Amino acid sequence: MPLVDVAGAPDLAAQLASLSCRLPVLVVGGPVADRVDRATAAVRDGAHVLLAWPPAPSADEADRLVRQAEEAGVEVGVMRPLGASGALAGLPDFRLVTVSLVAPVNSRLAAAGWQLALAGVIDVCMSLTGGRSASRLDVVGTRDGDALRAAALAARFDTGAYAQATIRYSERAEAESVAVYAARPGDEVEAASLAAPLGEAADAALLADPDIAETAAFVAALDDGHRAPLPLHQALATLRLVQRAERQLA
Repeated sequence: MPLVDVAGAPDLAAQLASLSCRLPVLVVGGPVADRVDRATAAVRDGAHVLLAWPPAPSADEADRLVRQAEEAGVEVGVMRPLGASGALAGLPDFRLVTVSLVAPVNSRLAAAGWQLALAGVIDVCMSLTGGRSASRLDVVGTRDGDALRAAALAARFDTGAYAQATIRYSERAEAESVAVYAARPGDEVEAASLAAPLGEAADAALLADPDIAETAAFVAALDDGHRAPLPLHQALATLRLVQRAERQLA
């Protein structure tokens, strides 16, 4: 089987050197401004593409790539910001979701920037509610100089579901952690990690290598003849909501 190819992310390429897939796959990282061009060239060549988060500099560019992939008949997926595809797979739509993310101030997640954490909690909320747009979104944050130290958001989705999420960077926390609760009539799940399917025991607070986990999930889906865990058209809805939240925090 052909090996998975990687563009724009040499460190990830080294980590994925032995990963193969039955179909041609290109994983695109590197500068956000270059991702759509690289993905477009691969799509035209008939390759399936997995984009790092964020998939594009703007929602309009991502939307154009969605149409090009549909015309070419290939799959374009996006890595979930928190590497949560394994945790979120196969779950029903819930009516109420809460997410709490805490990261040490010197952690990998903090170094990646608050935009990634914001995208991560919004992705989890949208995935668990099945929401594709929000009729209401409220976001507030506190800062230490230019650095965001905490943020809270509340959203009412088009499905009627409601979600709340908090992000906090702590000098006392020893490791990144995330807690999730989701409920609907007659059913609920609760987890203290995204390192395993929600409701199952996990050994780690967050996945140590989310990019590797997301790539493996994408390849497994293609090998099984399934859609991407997070198809670009769904990620586009998340991207629009993230950009809306970022404007409130600006």
